Amino acid sequence: MKSKKKIKRRIKWKSILKIIILLVIAFSSYKTIKLIPTNHIVVIGNNYVSDNEIINNSLYSDYPCLFCISNHKVKDSLKQNPYINNVKIKKSILGELSITIDEARPLFYNRDKKRLILSNFKEVETNNLQGVPILTNYVPDQLYEKLINGFTKLSPDVISLVSEIIYDPWKNGDVVIDESRFFLQMNDGNNVYINTIHLDKLNNYLDIYATLEGKKGTLYLDSSSDKIAFSLF
Repeated sequence: MKSKKKIKRRIKWKSILKIIILLVIAFSSYKTIKLIPTNHIVVIGNNYVSDNEIINNSLYSDYPCLFCISNHKVKDSLKQNPYINNVKIKKSILGELSITIDEARPLFYNRDKKRLILSNFKEVETNNLQGVPILTNYVPDQLYEKLINGFTKLSPDVISLVSEIIYDPWKNGDVVIDESRFFLQMNDGNNVYINTIHLDKLNNYLDIYATLEGKKGTLYLDSSSDKIAFSLF
C-alpha cells in the first residue's frame, strides 16, 4: 500500500496582518466619526415652531457628539409636536446637523372645541389664534372633515382674509336645500356664502374682490355656475 503524504498548510501571516491592520483602521475611523462634536445646528422649513423649540426637542440641545444619537430617535422626538408632519436629518463630518421640517398649517380656530385646527387634522389647545378664522358653531362630523379638507387646499393668504366661519345650511322652510353651506365673514367687510363642494373657489377671492371696485356686500360662491353672484348691503 502507498503511504499517504501529509500536506503541511502554511499560515499566511502577511495576509492575516493586513486584515488586522484594516480592521484597526476601520475601527479607529468609526470611533473618530462617532465622536465628531456637533458644532452647528441648522433648522429649515419651519414657520410656526421656533428654531429654539425644535433644537430643544431634537435631543441635541446640549450639543452631544453628532453621531451619538440616531436619526430615527431625533425624528420620533420631533414628531411628537402636532405641528410637525415629517423631519429630514442630515449630518456632515464637519459637525453640522441639518434639520428640515415639514409643518402642518393652522387652518381655523374651533370655538366649540377651544382648539386650533391644523392641516394634518390635529388639534392644538392654544390662546394664540395666529390670524386664523374662527369657527363659531357646531358642524356635523361628516361635514366637519370636509371643511378641514377643503381648507387644506386654500392658500394661507386667502385663509387670513376670513374672520369668522358659521355653519349655515340653506333651507326653504323645513326643506334643506344645501346642508353643506357656510357663511363667511371677511376681514374686508364683505360676506361670502360657500359650501364644501366649492370651497376651492375662495382661492379666487382676491381676483373677485378687485372687480367689486370697493363695493361691500355678499358673494355667493356656493353655486356650480361660473358666474359670480353679488348683492350689495
